[in-house]
Amino acid sequence: MHAGKDATVTRKSLRESHIPVRKVTATLRTVAETSPSQHDTALSDPGFADVSESDWEAAAEGALRGEPLSSLHSTLLDGIETAPLYTAHRHGTEADPSGLPGSAPFTRGAAAASGALGWEVRQIHDVRLAGTPDAVAVDTTSGVDAVTVARGWDADGDAVALAAGIGDAAGAGVPIHLQSGASPVHAAALLDVFDRHGVELAGLRSWLGLDPIAAAASGWHWANPGDCATLDSSMCSAARSAAEIAQRSPGAVPLEADGSVFTDAGASDATELAAMLATGVAWLRALCDDADGPGLNADAAARLLGFTLSAGPDAFLVTAKCRALRMCWTQVLGTCGVDGASGEAPPMWLHAVTATAMLSAVDPWVNMLRATTATFGAANGGVDAITVRPFDAVSAGQASSSLGWRVAANTQLILRHESRIGSVIDPAGGSWYLEDLTRKLAHAAWDRFGEIEAAGGICAAMASGDLEASIAAERALRDEQIAAGQHVLVGVTDFVDSQAAQDSGASVSAGEPAGTPTVGLGVHRWAAPYETGTNGEAVTGDAGS
Repeated sequence: MHAGKDATVTRKSLRESHIPVRKVTATLRTVAETSPSQHDTALSDPGFADVSESDWEAAAEGALRGEPLSSLHSTLLDGIETAPLYTAHRHGTEADPSGLPGSAPFTRGAAAASGALGWEVRQIHDVRLAGTPDAVAVDTTSGVDAVTVARGWDADGDAVALAAGIGDAAGAGVPIHLQSGASPVHAAALLDVFDRHGVELAGLRSWLGLDPIAAAASGWHWANPGDCATLDSSMCSAARSAAEIAQRSPGAVPLEADGSVFTDAGASDATELAAMLATGVAWLRALCDDADGPGLNADAAARLLGFTLSAGPDAFLVTAKCRALRMCWTQVLGTCGVDGASGEAPPMWLHAVTATAMLSAVDPWVNMLRATTATFGAANGGVDAITVRPFDAVSAGQASSSLGWRVAANTQLILRHESRIGSVIDPAGGSWYLEDLTRKLAHAAWDRFGEIEAAGGICAAMASGDLEASIAAERALRDEQIAAGQHVLVGVTDFVDSQAAQDSGASVSAGEPAGTPTVGLGVHRWAAPYETGTNGEAVTGDAGS
């Protein structure tokens, strides 16, 4: 019935446009009878005249009415310029070094073929909260693949809470990951939980999250930030523990290089990547140290390390960031004697987490859209796992709601199962824009990584305050761009819904940035300077990690 109705409408429309129906029908019949090769020829030759790049520039200049063509170019926070038009002549990929998916330098991803799932869906929980066991149970029966235990819990005092929070999931074989920070005790506590539930440790795929660098940068263990020797010692101690864990559980990933703490503190994308590379190199040094570390070779050391990067609202930039990081890390391993060209270099284990810095407390509903674009970008970038923070993760004075957790999980599940993003290997491959952005971002990150290494490495750069100063300058530049309207925050600086602000218990004001000094680099949300509570105080929140 619907088909007949639609056909009637179509014939009526054709009559009114004075196009003979019989002629259209005959044309369609002719097309249907042609061979596939004839179809291809017809579709690929629309009859348009060839247009050169100079022709396009002339037309663009006319449309700009006196404005220069350079006004169409954009400059990212890292100084990377993006153009309005990308062509084969200027940005062709014939000599592109990206390689093939599944092959070094792994720019195009670690997988040579698409998997059934695409990536691991993770949810992050705080085991200190009373409702965590129920929340974990809901997640693991609603499509979530793995659970991450947020940092901040005490390995000794909260061991019972850990067992209660994730014990059932661990017993069911659900992968459990940690944000351990500086203490190997956390990892040992998790392995004990698995052991008590009869889980075979040899097949465990958990990330154990040992990362003293991120712990110090985030402020969880910032007893003496100027003491580089103590931080180096902590790295070697964690490296020894990682080697021991690898003996018990060869499939586990005990060590981490978490760049999200730097982005949430205000770092640019290139600086985040540089800090991750420098942290990775610090781990290689500690793992290969014969005196204070376990004395592994570089290949074995690299297999104990996972990377976490932040995913912001610019989907294209997130995709390029994932690709650039893999390219740079393969270069690092090659320098260390692990030759990726011969197939010896292990692919990078890469996890993405949506950035806390991009979240707004005012009108938090728009955070759902930010998380969606961030997840889309990370999935297209070929990451192995993604964590989406709940849209209400920074709401003042309260934990994330059950709705927040549900939407966080479903954001990934819709992109994976309905949009089928994970069914395509490196969809960005061959895009002149994204290939160019990947290369430029990789070069910018590599240059800054070189600066950190020249200063003595990541520990020295943090201890001297040089890295913190660089991040502060980048944060100030972003704040200036937001204040000047060059960077729009929907629902906060522009397109403000006053009712949503009232419902959230906050309001938008043009006041000065508020907040008290934090230990470590802290979290600096982009929207925070424009958000005030109903009592006039700054709206702040805890993202749960």
